[in-house]
Parts: sequence; structure tokens; C-alpha cells
Amino acid sequence: MRGKIFSICRLLLLVAVFILCGQVASQAKTVGILMTGGIPYYHAIHQALLDEMSVYFSEQDIEVVLQTPLPNPMSWTNAARKLKALGADAIVTYGLPATLATMKEVGNIPIIFGGVYSPETMNIGGKNTTGISSTVSMRTVLRKLFDISKPANIGIVFNKTEKDSIIQAREVRKFEKQLGFNTVLLNISTGITPAKIQKCYPLILTSCSPGMCKPNMPEFVGLARKNKVPTIALISGAESMVVLTFSAAAKEQGQQAADILRKVLQGEKPENIPIRRTKQFEFIVNLKEARIMEIDIPANILNSATRVIEE
Repeated sequence: MRGKIFSICRLLLLVAVFILCGQVASQAKTVGILMTGGIPYYHAIHQALLDEMSVYFSEQDIEVVLQTPLPNPMSWTNAARKLKALGADAIVTYGLPATLATMKEVGNIPIIFGGVYSPETMNIGGKNTTGISSTVSMRTVLRKLFDISKPANIGIVFNKTEKDSIIQAREVRKFEKQLGFNTVLLNISTGITPAKIQKCYPLILTSCSPGMCKPNMPEFVGLARKNKVPTIALISGAESMVVLTFSAAAKEQGQQAADILRKVLQGEKPENIPIRRTKQFEFIVNLKEARIMEIDIPANILNSATRVIEE
């Protein structure tokens, strides 16, 4: 009799342990991260997020699954589908194209984005999506350009398949009449030739440049340098090649995305978390590149820079 009772008790204990382990497993959470591969700006945002969240992930036993797709629509879509199939409890995305692909594919899974330019223009936000905008003031960018020179034909490198790139090009064009310049649109999809670059002064590289434009970037920056056409990037990561860089600070993007992610994991709904505006910006002057281009950078521009590259 005692043997039977002992066996029954042991069985009940095993069942209890099994149920308890199942409950713990069901409570464990997974965070998916979709970061387009090979883009320094997104890597910097991601590192800032990890710096804020690594201890929390460990304490809460949260698994982090990182997807690093190539910068093209099919890769973004497949990466989002994989994270959905893994049962991610929340997904973090960097950049507008990756965010749009994820919104389309993952249903009601909460999405937290960073590094997204002008999310309000794309009606991003509400329901299951929130994050931090990386919008910079195009008025400020152009004013600093005019402090250096009086450009007549501003070239804009963009990609017709990347909507944030198109938005930035349109924002520059809005100031044509006010500031008295013309814009020359250079679509990376159709190729950029020396003849096209020669028509421009300066050349603005929209946020497509570190994505689908990246493989061609050294080539057309080199062409611009050869023709004494200064280059300006609207996202950090290429500051060693261009004269000026204007960008939302990657560190703040990652920190704010981390704060929002923590709130979502603790049960707050994304629709109740307003999209945050960036407050910290990077204005980088590559003085070495400017000298090569024989461009004089005024003292007021240098004094307003967050970083100056001299060597």
C-alpha cells in the first residue's frame, strides 16, 4: 500500500513539475529585431538599444532573435515572416522600408521602430505600431548649405523604391522658390553618370544611400569629388566620404526605442504610446574632405558641428 501511495505521490509531483515548467515556458517572451544588414547607422541604433535592454532581457529571460536581411523588398518581407512564424511577442525595426514590410506581414504583433524618417507622412503609428522618428529639418540643412555657398542646382540622389528617400527629395524641392535654386533628381535605379553629377552643386544623398544605394556610393561620391561637387548625407555612417552629414542621433534612437519596447513588454499597448520626436542630432563636418574639394567652411558652421573630422 505504501509503495502505491509513494508511486502516486511521485507521479503527481512529476505532473505538477511538468505543468509548472509549461507555464514558465509559456510566459517566456521573444523579441524579434529586423535590421537591414551592412548599414552602420542601423547597427549604431541597435547597439544603443542593446546597451539599454541587455540586463532586462537577461532578468526576464527574453530571447532576442535578430534578422539582418539584404536591402531589398523580398528580403525585408521574408525576414518579417520568419519573426512572425517564431511567435515574436514584439518586433523592433530599423528604417522605413523594413518597418513598412513588417507592418504588412505580422498582423497584430507590436512593432517598435527607430530610424524612420517622417513616419507621420506615411501614416505610421497607432494600432500595433509606434517608435521614434528620425526626421531632420530640411530647412536647417539648406540654411547651412547656403552659409557655405549659394547653390544654383542642388542634386538629390534618391531611390524610387524607398519612400523615405522620395519624401526627403520632395522636402528639398519645397524650398526651391524661397531660396532660389533648382533641383536635379538623380534616381539611383537608372544610374548616375558623370554628366549628371556635373550639373549639380552640391549633391544631397538621401537615406537611400546607405541602403540600396550603398554598393554604388563610393563610385558616385568619387565622381562628385573628381568634379569638385560637395556631398551631403542625410543619415550618418558615410561621414568619412562626404563633406557634411545631418542625421538624427543613433544613440537617442536606440535608447528611445528601448524604452518603448520595455513598456510594450510590460503590457502597455503601442496605440497608447505616441510616436516620439528626435531631440538629438548629429551635424558632422568632414574638414579633410572639404579641403580636398577646395571648399572653405565658415567658422560658424564649424562651431555648430557636433563633430569635425580633420584627419
